[in-house]
Amino acid sequence: MQNIADKVSEAELEILKVLWANDRPMTDRQIRDALNEGSDWKATTIQTLIKRLLDKSALFREKKDVFYYSSAVSREEFEKSRTEDFIGKVFGGNAKGLLSTLLNNDILSKADMNDLKNYWQEMRTQDE
Repeated sequence: MQNIADKVSEAELEILKVLWANDRPMTDRQIRDALNEGSDWKATTIQTLIKRLLDKSALFREKKDVFYYSSAVSREEFEKSRTEDFIGKVFGGNAKGLLSTLLNNDILSKADMNDLKNYWQEMRTQDE
């Protein structure tokens, strides 16, 4: 799976986001319609990106009346892989370095910090 996340471009990721958000197999037309709610994607561009994702084993394709596509990787798996890769490359595998950067450079709002504090406390309670 990690290889898939490493290989997916930002444009290809937009296709995966649509599939994750809809949580069902979709046709290329449905994908394009969803993408075009915020921008203007051409049919040929969508087809190219879908082909690339299929070549990278990031999509499944099922033939019914037309082809339907679904993600071969969950959003959670993808995010975990990308995050691990980022922490490895930027912080030498040290997650504390990431958190220190977020906290010491005013990247997180007070609300973000409170949410994280509550999340941390919930996770600790579950472990007990």
